[in-house]
Amino acid sequence: MFVKFRLFSAFTLTVAIATSAFAATPPLFGSCDSNGECSAVFIRTLPEAKALCGDRPASVAWRKDSTLLLLQCIGSGTDREDSTSYLINGSGIVGLNYGRYVKISFMKQNPTTPIPDKFGTVPVCAPANVDKLRTSTFVLLDKRPGDSTTPYCYDVTYLITTGDSVQLDTNVGTVQTTDKSYFAERISARTRQHVERLVQIFRMWHDRQQPN
Repeated sequence: MFVKFRLFSAFTLTVAIATSAFAATPPLFGSCDSNGECSAVFIRTLPEAKALCGDRPASVAWRKDSTLLLLQCIGSGTDREDSTSYLINGSGIVGLNYGRYVKISFMKQNPTTPIPDKFGTVPVCAPANVDKLRTSTFVLLDKRPGDSTTPYCYDVTYLITTGDSVQLDTNVGTVQTTDKSYFAERISARTRQHVERLVQIFRMWHDRQQPN
């Protein structure tokens, strides 16, 4: 099932925002790899990052062949169980209340590899689906209860976008948009503003830096 990106109102960024974003210290640090998959982390002292994520780090992922952005408030610890994700398409946003970002190229090369975790390594619940990896814009890992042989495992989930819509798949099928274990509740106007501010800062930085 596809869910439409919710539109959030545009607003004018103040001079103070631009000033804080482009002081002597760059607002983000990141790069792109040889597969065109890119990621960056906002500096922890950036007020706009703290406004959205509090004490958690804020990050952004993107691909050179796509205009979509994945903005995250990264959860605590190496398992990142409490991450919050925002999938952004132009002026639209879909919120996800889970998600440990992983590069698609990594999962293609290592579809069955255990995932590093605060308790060592945790297996994937099932091997990554190579066909779904090929059609995905982003891939997120979801830490879930395991079976009798392991207490937890990482479920590979696939964000597949078409136009202004997004479909969330797992290895066993498509996730319904009403499933709140994946999809966030309606995003508040204040949260939307915080997201848009970080997106604007990212785009200004990206246009200047052009990481590769």
